[in-house]
Amino acid sequence: MNKKLIFYTVALTAGLLTACSSDDEQKQDPPVRHISVEVNQRPMTSDDPAGARSTDTRSAITTTETFSAFSMRGIYNSLTSEYSVSKSNDTWTVTPNTWPGGTENNNTTPFYAFSQGEFQWNNGDPYISFSIAENASTQHDLLVAKNNVAHSDHDGKVPLTFDHACAALAFNVQITNTLKTKKLSNGTLTVNSIVLRNVSNSGKYYFVTSTWGDVSDSAYYTLTSGKITVDTEAQALSSNYLFVIPQTRAVNGTTGTYLEINYTLSGSKQATIPLAVDWVAGSKYTIDIKLGTGLIQ
Repeated sequence: MNKKLIFYTVALTAGLLTACSSDDEQKQDPPVRHISVEVNQRPMTSDDPAGARSTDTRSAITTTETFSAFSMRGIYNSLTSEYSVSKSNDTWTVTPNTWPGGTENNNTTPFYAFSQGEFQWNNGDPYISFSIAENASTQHDLLVAKNNVAHSDHDGKVPLTFDHACAALAFNVQITNTLKTKKLSNGTLTVNSIVLRNVSNSGKYYFVTSTWGDVSDSAYYTLTSGKITVDTEAQALSSNYLFVIPQTRAVNGTTGTYLEINYTLSGSKQATIPLAVDWVAGSKYTIDIKLGTGLIQ
């Protein structure tokens, strides 16, 4: 009789241990859903004929090789998850390294990435507020990307292809042969400064439509760092491109966009060159400034 009681007690204890072990397994937290990125970039297109300026050494347009950091937002249930993303040795690190909404989020999630600016969710019409610095020598272009991805699509990876949201301008300057031979005693012209005036430099980039809105302000950019001697051979005004928000204007004297040329010829003088403007996002433009007898008095 005692032996049977002992057997039943041992069997019951083993069953309780098994039940407790099963409950512990059910209470374990699900695995963390990590996040990673895959980065590509569409290069800027040029307004120049194919190969016409292959020797252009201007820098500052961001390429896949030089792109090293950006911000990203992931949206889940109208809540914004903020991420900083950086590259080291061709490896991108996302901080924090968790998927928006964690294991509860099995839906397609919108992601928005940008290299500069201030992000606003704007009730489902997200945008970046962005202003371009007026110091032409220290500017950087704006890169943007978006994608709708579920965690199960790529095991937590967010593929991002970045576009250039601004236009890039390069400037060359030279004098004409007529000006050189007929008006200049030493064959060259001293230019004290060249300034680009009446350029919009503030606005909102909207991710859904990939367009700009609320473009405002009227900035100016000094394109030279000091006096330069100008001859008939074209020379670049700076080592970098000037980045501008996409904009369109007709020629309209000094009311529209124009170049202000300050030069020395029998004293300090000034000339203006009104510009027709049609600068498109993702495009780079070369503006050749030719100073002739009709302009230089």
